Amino acid sequence: MNAAGEIYLHSGTSQTWYGWTQAQSGLSKLTFRVFCGLLLTCPFRVEKHQIVWCVLVTGSPMILITGATGFIGRHLVQQLAQHKNGSVRVLLRSESQLEYLPRGTAVNTMLGNLESAETLFPALEGIHTVFHLIGTDTRGRHAALDEVDLKGTRSLLQAANDAHVGRIIYVSRVGADSGSAYPALRAKGEIESLIRNSGLAYTIFRSTVLFGRGDRFSEHIAMLARAFPFYFVPGEGEQVVQPLWVEDLVNCLVLSLQELDLIDRVITVGGPEILSYRRIVMRVMYAAKSKRPIVNAPVLAHKATAWFLDGLFARWPITEHWLDILMANQTAELGTIERLFSFRPAALDIGLIDRYMVNRRYVVDLLDYILGAGW
Repeated sequence: MNAAGEIYLHSGTSQTWYGWTQAQSGLSKLTFRVFCGLLLTCPFRVEKHQIVWCVLVTGSPMILITGATGFIGRHLVQQLAQHKNGSVRVLLRSESQLEYLPRGTAVNTMLGNLESAETLFPALEGIHTVFHLIGTDTRGRHAALDEVDLKGTRSLLQAANDAHVGRIIYVSRVGADSGSAYPALRAKGEIESLIRNSGLAYTIFRSTVLFGRGDRFSEHIAMLARAFPFYFVPGEGEQVVQPLWVEDLVNCLVLSLQELDLIDRVITVGGPEILSYRRIVMRVMYAAKSKRPIVNAPVLAHKATAWFLDGLFARWPITEHWLDILMANQTAELGTIERLFSFRPAALDIGLIDRYMVNRRYVVDLLDYILGAGW
């Protein structure tokens, strides 16, 4: 964003956003701010559409991140905190979550309950953009799709409108559809619909499966491969996946802050390579130095076992919802990231994943994961 200032105008009729910076206007900084002040207080029309409200951004715009302690959130907080000079705020449920934030990052923290719009308003005061990353779909049978994901998003959108937030950026999943037979993808689709109809400017990223240190994909494969003499795959393991490195997704999220052309768009992003699940398992085994025979298992038997073990233990690495996602199409159009963001995403190859997999005690990690405090 231009440090001198930027203004967004939102047309409630056409759902179109118009953005101008002080440099583009050709006005002095003082004149630009006076002009923006008049827009904030007076009726105005652009292309015959009545302006509902507008947002003036001066200096570094304030950003709020929900889900900051999650897999994507931690990586996003770390990158934004390095470049935004204190203009990043994170929403936490309790002070105990502070220990899960990346160490050495300077961010503003606020406590709030995502299920209550009243408690969210103070966290949203002065916020220009919200990164909405909270989701329980990876928790299997412990997921709270209605209570947390959907209800929380409704509360957030209500509070964001009341606080005149400029924009919301949401990370969804490939295959999200309110009519999906799979609960996790159906919830994602319903959340997308809520955001599109909220009246806020939005950008929705539909991501394929993510990988990176601390993920629930490659590291969970490594845990099970290290702990057991066989690795079971659903069916013949030929489900197609297009894994995307989490750092590449975060780069897209950060770059989207400056791209007005991405407002009110749904963007599907994935990695540069389409692989079978079996091939991915083989690569992870090689990187984790845990080669095991791969055994085919009927999909229904795999799901039943995952459901049982997810209830028997506090958590289990392979969940019923994860298998649902794996059964759905998990690919995106190749070249989207290169075209929109001008960089090539990294592939899931040995040279990258062994950076965070070598010398790991995955059996200990698995025991800690399944016998821990749960969600």
